[in-house]
Amino acid sequence: MAARALLGIASAALLGLGALFLIASLARFERILVGAPLLVCGFILAYRLLKPRPQVLEVKVSWDPSGKLAVEELKCPYCGASLPAPEPGQEYIKCKYCGRTVKLVEEPIW
Repeated sequence: MAARALLGIASAALLGLGALFLIASLARFERILVGAPLLVCGFILAYRLLKPRPQVLEVKVSWDPSGKLAVEELKCPYCGASLPAPEPGQEYIKCKYCGRTVKLVEEPIW
């Protein structure tokens, strides 16, 4: 919050000095070489101060099954042993007994 206040003060000061030097450039043209960069820097600071900050939106997705749920035990196709429950997104499970890796494939229910 203090940084925004400091940016506002700096922007106002640069814009004021730039305007003052531009007005003074009517008497001596070289002063426009100081006034124009001061105005540009003041406008850049004002733009950065007033630019809206990006917001992080949190989207929560939930899934509710439409019918009854039946718990099905996973079995190793090679030795018939029970396999541990997979983590979400896990594609492969290693059998503790025979050491083989089993790929999990979700088949659609039609």
